Amino acid sequence: MRRNHKLISIIFANIAVVSTILILMKTLLPSFTDNARSKLLPNENMLRFWVSEEYVRVDVTPLFNFSFDIMKPGVLQHLDRKYTYDVIPHELLNGLLFQGIHRPPKGTSIKFELLSPAIVYFFFHEQVDGGYVSIFKTLPNWVRCTRFPQYDINNGGHGLRMVMYKLDADAGVYSIPPTIEDRACFNIVFQPKAN
Repeated sequence: MRRNHKLISIIFANIAVVSTILILMKTLLPSFTDNARSKLLPNENMLRFWVSEEYVRVDVTPLFNFSFDIMKPGVLQHLDRKYTYDVIPHELLNGLLFQGIHRPPKGTSIKFELLSPAIVYFFFHEQVDGGYVSIFKTLPNWVRCTRFPQYDINNGGHGLRMVMYKLDADAGVYSIPPTIEDRACFNIVFQPKAN
């Protein structure tokens, strides 16, 4: 009987020790694994950068902050605004979106190098266009599209009217001439062509 009592005491002591270890692991392990996981996973912005560098390299003059994202409903239009694209034509979906600033200065020029063939979509605000309406009328091989993305659709009509052009492009270097007015509200989507 004494022996059974001692055995029961040892079992309960072991259960207490195991329970304590499990509680500590449950408390400490998630933060450890989350930290370890975050060190192993790539930074999302760096991932976008490397994905973009695999397909296209973009230079803007004068230099301003820009990034890339995947073109899908709810994607941020520009880095310095909270506007999102809410209506997206099918041909733009899942393309690589160039995100700049909402109102680049007069004289902004863009050069991009495609590392593989792509359809390039360049779209800008119909009124706050920096002169792109005039510029694109003179650019060879760019075709005006009938459909275009829309942004901030629930807050008035300011994001509902855009102009979009597309270029069926081979690998190579392309440029868009400098804007002739301030506040050129624009974006670019690069859609790699299937081989």
